[in-house]
Amino acid sequence: MNNLSMAFKNLKNNFSFYALYLLSISFVITIFFAFTSFSMNKVMLEKISGDGRVETMCNTISLFLMAFVIFYMSYSNRFFLRRRTKELGIYALLGYRKSTILCLLTVENLLSCFGAFVIGILLGGLFHKGIVFGITKLLDLTVNNSEILFFNLNAMIRTACFIFAIIIILALSNSRFLFKSSLMDLVRFEKNAEKQAKLHVIPSIIGFVSVILGYCIALDILRGGKSVWFTVGFYSVGMLTFILILLGTVLFIASFLPYMVQISKKNRKKFYTETRIITSPGFIYRMRSNSKTLIMLTLLSAATLTVSSVMALSLYYPIAAVSRIAPSEIECRIENESDISAIMEMINRYSSGDDISFLQTNIYKVTSTAKQLPMEYSIGTFKGDADNEKILRNAGFECISYSDYTAILKAQGRQKALEQFTALNSNECIFVRYQPASGKDETGSTYPLLINNTEIPVIVTMTTLDNPISFANSVGTLIVSDNLYHMISENAAPETKVLCVNGNSITGKEELFQALPAYLDGSPYLQGNSHRVHELISLNSSTFLLIGFLVVLFFIATGSILYFNNISAIADSKSDYDILTKMGYTNKKIKKIIRKQAITFFSIPFLFGLADCIFATLIYKTALMQNLLENSIVLYVPTILAIIITLIIYLIYYCMTVHTCCKMVLKK
Repeated sequence: MNNLSMAFKNLKNNFSFYALYLLSISFVITIFFAFTSFSMNKVMLEKISGDGRVETMCNTISLFLMAFVIFYMSYSNRFFLRRRTKELGIYALLGYRKSTILCLLTVENLLSCFGAFVIGILLGGLFHKGIVFGITKLLDLTVNNSEILFFNLNAMIRTACFIFAIIIILALSNSRFLFKSSLMDLVRFEKNAEKQAKLHVIPSIIGFVSVILGYCIALDILRGGKSVWFTVGFYSVGMLTFILILLGTVLFIASFLPYMVQISKKNRKKFYTETRIITSPGFIYRMRSNSKTLIMLTLLSAATLTVSSVMALSLYYPIAAVSRIAPSEIECRIENESDISAIMEMINRYSSGDDISFLQTNIYKVTSTAKQLPMEYSIGTFKGDADNEKILRNAGFECISYSDYTAILKAQGRQKALEQFTALNSNECIFVRYQPASGKDETGSTYPLLINNTEIPVIVTMTTLDNPISFANSVGTLIVSDNLYHMISENAAPETKVLCVNGNSITGKEELFQALPAYLDGSPYLQGNSHRVHELISLNSSTFLLIGFLVVLFFIATGSILYFNNISAIADSKSDYDILTKMGYTNKKIKKIIRKQAITFFSIPFLFGLADCIFATLIYKTALMQNLLENSIVLYVPTILAIIITLIIYLIYYCMTVHTCCKMVLKK
């Protein structure tokens, strides 16, 4: 019997065991081929990348992608090689030379990879088409679909060459294992791998303390400027936190958890139950013998959860912040009164809706003689040319009337914001903050306003984040009573005139917004809500798409490795389950034992990864993202969704694992 026929027979007889492996590498090749096709799609790259940024990112992520595929397939190959050592030993006893066995393994890998390649090319082509369709719809691009090939020949050649290179790497790895192992090593490999578990108290304590200390340092960032993150240095503290959590994770899994289970065995009442007396010793052994794999899976889960969470937050938060950065559908400065009629005429050409509102607001700059003033009083720069960007704006409050304020909010459809305000007395005002208060709250503060060389004190009755005008046109906005506003307008000329245009019929009219800069001479003060959202999606969609490729691979790898690891453990102890059956354990009780053993090894990577994800996201949100919105659970909805999706994927793999393990152990 030649190697090819033997390879076919081995794969056929063990198809149920190899099925998920074939499916997993098919998914991996699907992602790789789709990514390669996208990175070679010149039509799409020209549409979404004018500066070469996407091409550079594709090249960078391609390296990570290849490294990850090599790692995953190498691990899977080692797993199946360990599972077949006894079989390979029998081949050697029958007279097969190691070179012949190596050739057999290589042919099996070649057949498996060829099947995965065919499936991956077919699914990858569909996936690539779906990505192109999604991007064109999302960014409203005009693309001739006939120019987008279903099978990119260059991508196919590159994928085939990469898979062939992986097969060579696997062959070299297998040859190293075979020629290094003696005949007795092959026959008794699984027995040799079983080592007596040794539990140590000191590493357990160090692991527990390191994890807790790392999380406490992460939480310290909530103290703001007083935190060690800002007093000592963000990157140095971040590196310390990373090392503590990494060290703690390794020691916690390798030493602390087995040690705690060992201690729990002293509680005879809880330990000597029909399930725990089986699961606890098995847990201790597996934690010690598979600690490296479990640590790797935990770190992989943490990376997967963190990347997906940060990616979701990075996309959603800027879009949510547009409500403050550009609250009106169209907003611009008015230099001449004739500009208003011209802009109205232009807008009416693109939309004939009756719901459009045009509101002009005159903003007056007023200085204050108060000794302590909020940061909004002086922050910000001039806009216009590059030099003006470096010049600070004139310090002062930018005053608008209460009537104008409520009228703009109503036109913007912000009814909930309107409900919290009441009419102002002459000496009262509302202060619009640039970002949520992290220290002193201005509510109750008195600011003497200098009007016509006369000090008129006003009391801040309320602070708000509901700015009616974009930060490009007004920072340090002070909403004053109509009477005080009238007094200011009689003694000064408005510093800025702003036109706010709102209405459902112009929402999302990107062609209208693109026509305005030509008339306004490219004014940097032109702002638009829908335009800003469209711009953010256009700039970030390709980045998140490319990172998404890696996240999907992380999911596949983590779930598959957990699946293979649990199956291996159950297969090794199949004889033990036969003994339990003879002792009177019912199928229901054995299923319960299998479920408990599996859930333990699925929950440890997920829960540790979830904890790392929560603290990493907290640090990222607090330190590295501009805080324009109040902390609310709504802002973390994308992160929560990313975690829920990860949990669902874990549950699917868990159910598949339990089902396969029960089929292996239980008799029909």
